[in-house]
Amino acid sequence: MRNILIDTGFWIALYDPEKDPRNHPTAQKLSKKIINERIIIPFPTLYEFVNSRFSRKNSVKAFQEMLTRPNVVKLSDSVYKEIALEQFFIKHKYDYKDLSLVDEIIKLIIKDKDVVVDHIVSFDNAILNEAIAYGKRTLD
Repeated sequence: MRNILIDTGFWIALYDPEKDPRNHPTAQKLSKKIINERIIIPFPTLYEFVNSRFSRKNSVKAFQEMLTRPNVVKLSDSVYKEIALEQFFIKHKYDYKDLSLVDEIIKLIIKDKDVVVDHIVSFDNAILNEAIAYGKRTLD
């Protein structure tokens, strides 16, 4: 069983296709590939996704069912959040574009040698570049 780290964009594309129609077919295909894998979901991505006007009842039920499967790990951000916040403000000083505190946390998880991540599922180029830099593979 592979350990698959999932970013927010995947959930938006999969469960809210009107919001992300371009990535919806890819998310559907990937969801079939990861069904029997260990899925790692950082809690901040849950906050970000659920707060993104995710309200269609059928999708909410399907998402809830997915979250309760035994192969799903909801990863706490407690060891990452302070460092991520500091990095966010440092990068802001240097006028980085498209800063996200959630992305900073995911990047720290990618770097964390204590969290086994075999593949990354994300539609965010900054996260994918970080993953590649640390020897993680994207799931196609």
